[in-house]
Amino acid sequence: MKALEIPITDLHGIKKLIPHREPMIMVDSLLEFSDGEATIGFTIAKDNLFVNNDEFSETGLIEHMAQAAALYNGFKNYVKEQSAKEGFIASIKKLNIQKLPKVDQVITTDVSIIHEIMHMSTVKLSTFSNGIEIANAQMNTVLKEEE
Repeated sequence: MKALEIPITDLHGIKKLIPHREPMIMVDSLLEFSDGEATIGFTIAKDNLFVNNDEFSETGLIEHMAQAAALYNGFKNYVKEQSAKEGFIASIKKLNIQKLPKVDQVITTDVSIIHEIMHMSTVKLSTFSNGIEIANAQMNTVLKEEE
């Protein structure tokens, strides 16, 4: 298997790192990665499930942020030669959406791991469009344990 190198901008490579599949994929690039941090990208397509009146909805933004955290974990597991694990939003501690992005805009989300213990993480997420922060959140996520 060919090693994945940052940046990863092809959907085939991204699909190796997350458990999500079409039409529920809300990330399309891993732009930067280091221990505890990553930058994730996504281009808003007109046919996206969460687009209404040419805007990406609040629900879409939240799902994108959660998948950004999942992509961080997926790449971390990939480096350890482990498979992508399903995860869940356990709670959203803080959420602030200033602006909804439009169709064809590229959004980027900075992922910052605040705390990790076993299968649970507290993650700070900041989403940008054209260099301007449009949303931020703090989430607790839980990875599904192997059965």
